Amino acid sequence: MKKLSLLCMAICALLGSTAAVDSAQAMRCGSRLISEGDHREKLLNECGPPADVETWEEERYYHYDAPPPSYQYREFERYGSAYRVKVIIRVELWTYNYGPSRFMDYVRIENGRVAKIYSGGYGY
Repeated sequence: MKKLSLLCMAICALLGSTAAVDSAQAMRCGSRLISEGDHREKLLNECGPPADVETWEEERYYHYDAPPPSYQYREFERYGSAYRVKVIIRVELWTYNYGPSRFMDYVRIENGRVAKIYSGGYGY
């Protein structure tokens, strides 16, 4: 009986830890909350300007089994038995530095929307 309950507890702990990894990140600015999917303008209005901004462009390829919608993509190419579309993504990495007593926050913005939020080490 003890082995069964220990096994159940171990399974529950394992499932709980994997569920926490998949959850979306959020960032608090005062009493406001910024989460993934928010617009760049909301981030700027709620949190103010960042300490540093890095900007670059990335190429991504999206694959479709059928021809992609023409209203969304004008150009596409055959890629084996599928279709491939090349898209240019504008990426910005905003750094919020709160000083040496708090962790820094990094916000990755793709095409004007918050794509990822993560924390770094202590600020400076």
